[in-house]
Amino acid sequence: MSIARLWAGHPAPDLDESSVERRSHIKETVQHESRVRGIRIDRLTPADLADELERVASLGAGSLPHLRALWRKATARAIALRHIAIDPAIGLPLPKPASAPANRVYKNGARRPLNNSLTDAQLVTLREEVKVRHPQQRLDVGDLIILGSYTGLRINEANSLRWEDVHLGDERSFLIVEGQVYGSGTDRRWEPLLKRESSRRMVPLPPAAVELLQARKERAAAARRGAKASDPALRFVFPTQSGGVPDTVTARKAVRRKLDRAGFPWATFHTLRRTVERQLMDASVDPRVIMAVMGHDPATSWASYVDHKSVDVDVAARALA
Repeated sequence: MSIARLWAGHPAPDLDESSVERRSHIKETVQHESRVRGIRIDRLTPADLADELERVASLGAGSLPHLRALWRKATARAIALRHIAIDPAIGLPLPKPASAPANRVYKNGARRPLNNSLTDAQLVTLREEVKVRHPQQRLDVGDLIILGSYTGLRINEANSLRWEDVHLGDERSFLIVEGQVYGSGTDRRWEPLLKRESSRRMVPLPPAAVELLQARKERAAAARRGAKASDPALRFVFPTQSGGVPDTVTARKAVRRKLDRAGFPWATFHTLRRTVERQLMDASVDPRVIMAVMGHDPATSWASYVDHKSVDVDVAARALA
């Protein structure tokens, strides 16, 4: 009520220090001068309060939701006392905390670097380290990570690959991205749906990726000899450990653990995608080819003349070889 009276132009009552009980267990706070304190409440505007929130946020002082709640109580009391008819604090949005990319921290405690891509030397190290099978890791995602480092696929796209999407030839090898696995639990299923139409694309494979996929296909066939062709373990490139339809949630967690153990706690699967894009740019590959291979949305740039069907994406495979 004292805040409402003060905003209404009434003087604040004198505080009797002798009547104040000192509570040593309560953390002392630092007082900050408020720029809305001297404004009469009938002249206070939402813009005044919004500016004050921005100022307090820039100082890093106090809890903004708590401050807004105090204002709401004061303005509600002022309305009850008929000092104002409209509440200037209602619907007041809180300013979003500014967080530069370099200051972001992942859940594992690692800071995200500003340039979140791997150097060529780091890429070589990563590909070797993820081949090491940790005894406590049930789902081995080493091949998944290595394939991502050669193709720039999104993690859902890579984890949902079917063998019918993989075309391995003597002269030309490539992947077709046509859909991905949706659902959770026993309801997981592959569907020909993608977030954007530009994600439906052909991705060329460099020789190292071809060797990886050939070896993986042979191992899968040997392990499931006699199984039906419809068996998920034979249908998908990266089935679950038990041979079921790929589980993206499980794969994401396994990738995180694998990257941590490989010595790259700051890297994610998307880091591999950024690395492939950097390599293509460093090789002076036509931006239209990069967009076609990466599956970027042409609506954001090059919209007037990019045609994914008219570019030679095999140039990317030669650049990544």
